[in-house]
Amino acid sequence: MTIDFGLLPTGTDNPPAFLTPVACHDWMASVPMANAGQAQGMFLRQLNLLHRFQLSAVDRFELLETLRESVGDMQDDVAKKFAGRPLPLTPPEQAALEGTLAVWQALLNGYLRCLAAAVAKEPGLDALKATIAQRTLSIFASWQVDLCRGEQLPDAKFWQMLHRVFATAESMGVAQQAVDDHPRHGNTQTTPLGAYAEVHLVHMASPFELPQRHLNWIARWAKRWGTKLALLTALPKEIATSARPIFVDLASDRPASYTSHSGGDGRWLDTTELRRSIKTRLVMLDRGEQLSRMNLGEDCTQPAAGQLLQRVYQRWCKGGAPRRQERKPASGGCEFIAGLDAVHYYLSGRKPFRPPIRDDAMLRREREEMETFGTRATHHDENFSQQQGYQVENWAIIDDWQLLDQSASGLRLSRPLKAGVRIGNGQMIAVKLAGSAQFVTGNVRWALHDKNDSGGASLVAGIQLFPGIATPISIRGADPGLRENFRQGLLLPEITPLNEPASVIIPVGTFRIKRPIEVFYDNKTQSLTLEKVLDRGGEFERCSYSTK
Repeated sequence: MTIDFGLLPTGTDNPPAFLTPVACHDWMASVPMANAGQAQGMFLRQLNLLHRFQLSAVDRFELLETLRESVGDMQDDVAKKFAGRPLPLTPPEQAALEGTLAVWQALLNGYLRCLAAAVAKEPGLDALKATIAQRTLSIFASWQVDLCRGEQLPDAKFWQMLHRVFATAESMGVAQQAVDDHPRHGNTQTTPLGAYAEVHLVHMASPFELPQRHLNWIARWAKRWGTKLALLTALPKEIATSARPIFVDLASDRPASYTSHSGGDGRWLDTTELRRSIKTRLVMLDRGEQLSRMNLGEDCTQPAAGQLLQRVYQRWCKGGAPRRQERKPASGGCEFIAGLDAVHYYLSGRKPFRPPIRDDAMLRREREEMETFGTRATHHDENFSQQQGYQVENWAIIDDWQLLDQSASGLRLSRPLKAGVRIGNGQMIAVKLAGSAQFVTGNVRWALHDKNDSGGASLVAGIQLFPGIATPISIRGADPGLRENFRQGLLLPEITPLNEPASVIIPVGTFRIKRPIEVFYDNKTQSLTLEKVLDRGGEFERCSYSTK
């Protein structure tokens, strides 16, 4: 039996820098791992040379295993250059992403050669079949996470090849065979099925909606708990309502979902054990037990860890997260403003921000100007242009976007990728739809680099809208004994029919429970007390408040 993964032929020209594990270790000692970009280029070249060089599958596998852990460490370092960056990526960020994806493809090609040789029963591979299958599938998991870090999603070819590799593992009878994988799993054994399930769990968590920190948590949990899913070749007659099975079609080019269909080559991933594990942790959190006892990761914190566990519990075990409001197809253009300072500027009628109360340094400077020149110099513009790098005169932050669909509380928008300002998750925005007289504020829930069939690229963004029309204000903390400068903020009214309290949008890092603040608008100052964070982005916090 043979299998063709579409790999290029091998030869004996242009050998890699090493042909034995010992020589490979010696070569890696010369790689400048402190310079991740240079190291990536060196690894990519050797992986491509190794892929095209004729070797026995056993020798190839040993070399790949020798390289694998160092490649993973290097890839994590390079990912810091593009992870979570606004779109479109800058040329250096884009180059780092493309280099990372090329390395995963080259490493995958090497393991695919070994897998094809195992299917063909090449000597020396019988005891390695399960390990080869697991290694190959685990590369898809790492590749997927780096795609999400770069605000992209796996394409149809990715899912098609993933299914094909798992079907190969299943045909060899090793899909559920336990293997060691110390770089990814430490001393805990895993299986090819565990790596396959890991990829689908990450997908079903909608990782593109998450900040990078939470994406890392999701990826770690999926890797750790993928082995808790059991493989079913037929749907049970009685499905427990407490744990919904996940459907995959091995003959398709689509990821897992909760919707099964006839035809194809269907399998179901039983989530019973996974549900039990997550539910146990949620109960422990409700009891107030320490996160350190739950094996979630040392970097996990509350309340974010509990909220993320609730999210994956619903999406991994309970049939997914229903949309709160139905989205309807829509068309037409809109105006789009990005950034809290820019939103404040435009909602203020294109007036530069002027703190309502000047600080001591500004008052002293004005007195010196009066004594020297007999008038106050105007080039400072209340220090605003200096603070903003004179961006007011050159702000090009209103983009023209196309409306794809909308609901009462959200929009999905699209524009050519390179056409305007950079957009990122958690960014404060304001949108004015065609035919509307006013801007509505909100934030970017997600932004994706989307490739179309013609080879072009679009930036597609999901927008959460805040209810009510925002009023631009000046805001500062009013803690006893502290004197802060005023900064830009927005005030949103109470919307009783929607059960939405009055709220204030403040710069990120301002909120503390029961913190007193002062807001200035309409030539008057009002004292407020912050109560609860309703929404949080990368540059803002939307909080409820009281006036007592």
